[in-house]
Amino acid sequence: MAKDIKADEYITGSEVVNKIERIGSLATLGNWAKEMERMGHKFQHDGRGRRIYADADMKLLQQMNDLLGDRHTLKQAVDVTLGITDKEAADKAKEAKNEKTPVVIDTKMLQAQNKDLSEIKEMLAQLVKQNQQYHEENVQLQAQVTELTEMTKKNEQLLQEPPKKKSWWQRHFGSDED
Repeated sequence: MAKDIKADEYITGSEVVNKIERIGSLATLGNWAKEMERMGHKFQHDGRGRRIYADADMKLLQQMNDLLGDRHTLKQAVDVTLGITDKEAADKAKEAKNEKTPVVIDTKMLQAQNKDLSEIKEMLAQLVKQNQQYHEENVQLQAQVTELTEMTKKNEQLLQEPPKKKSWWQRHFGSDED
């Protein structure tokens, strides 16, 4: 179930990367966060499912940064930071699999997405209408091409027929049969 949280209270992953020296990249931050989640820590997520970090999360990440600087492994740093024993870690990992993390709903983003979807629907409707017009024009052109082809065949037949011979009298004075 989604939970409304003010986005001002949280910072994004790229801001965390800039504030904590040892992280260095979003991939590293993601690895740290996944290990913390595996051990039962809960992060908030925005409307797109991306993690967002509260002040408490920043403190934990800073502690991990310090521990990793003291030559601890990532797992050790997470365990110490979260204060977890091996049994607690196993229990929290099981709980984390069964629970869903609340999501932050960004109404402005949802409105922008709805507007984008409306524009896309409008564009698709225009494309369908345009496609129908092209189809109708194509049918008309095809009918005209068929008609011209038939006329061309008739003209070719007339050109291939030998002209009827007229008598001298008909050529000079005409006849009543023409």
